[in-house]
Amino acid sequence: MLANLLQPVYAVTLKQVTITNITSLTDVFTLAVNVVLGIGISLTIIFLILGGIQYITSKGDQKAAQEARTSLTNAVIGFIVVIGAFTIKTVMVSILGASGGGVEEPVPNIGL
Repeated sequence: MLANLLQPVYAVTLKQVTITNITSLTDVFTLAVNVVLGIGISLTIIFLILGGIQYITSKGDQKAAQEARTSLTNAVIGFIVVIGAFTIKTVMVSILGASGGGVEEPVPNIGL
């Protein structure tokens, strides 16, 4: 009875899309989107750090503090845009049923 309740769990393999293993147009778009999202997040972090440094070093100067606040606001807006793009990509991959460079079909382990 208890044996019927337990089901085997299979590992899921991830397909890593790199320049050397592109086999379809989906892989090209997956690689491009992942690179753009990575660059976007990296730039957002850099601009947040730079804006924070500008704000700290403004030393009470109202004009410099306002420029730093504007820089920080723009960095946060950029971060929201990048996260929105990632969300749209994830939703589209799930709606279209594409692989998206993510999970492939699980391969059962038959104990060999």
